[in-house]
Amino acid sequence: MLQYLIQSFNQKKWPAGGYVSKYFYDGFMDLWNAGMRDDFIELRAKHPKYKVWVTGHSLGGALASLAASFVIANDRVPSSRVKLVTFGQPRVGNYRYACTHDLQMAYSFRVTHWRDLVPHLPPENFLDYYHHASEAFYPLNMTIGTNYTVCYANESDECSDGLPDPTSTQDHLYYFNVHVSTYGINGCNTTMDPTKEQ
Repeated sequence: MLQYLIQSFNQKKWPAGGYVSKYFYDGFMDLWNAGMRDDFIELRAKHPKYKVWVTGHSLGGALASLAASFVIANDRVPSSRVKLVTFGQPRVGNYRYACTHDLQMAYSFRVTHWRDLVPHLPPENFLDYYHHASEAFYPLNMTIGTNYTVCYANESDECSDGLPDPTSTQDHLYYFNVHVSTYGINGCNTTMDPTKEQ
């Protein structure tokens, strides 16, 4: 987290428009060039009619935001076929990046669990950092049937920006009553008890 905050001072121009955190930019490009590009091209060739769902939690959410933008900007997939859903995603880039992202994406949701700290980093307007739309905000718990609010504005006091003290690491670690890291480490296995950290 500290490295990310320090790296937030450095931004790089994003191919689709605007500037993004150098930390996220370098992370995405390293993954893309280390094999993701080849795998993506191969899978798109095999399944050209499939929709492309891009998702991630925390840092993975930031990388997912960039990945969705990148494949659209580079004409790899039409924007109507790309679906982005992130969980606990930090702010990725500046206002122009957010606006460009909004124009690119027909389907984009940042899911936020109540007082999760990470979606508020870097702080709003620090070096012009700004969220892209839209936020699905779950106050308190995240269970089946729980009410949530969708804010289509990039930054809205009707969702998590309206909280006086969004500083919970616990709310960042648990989404839909699942300890996210444990769930991922165990191969996204739905037969284990994902509510318990292991």
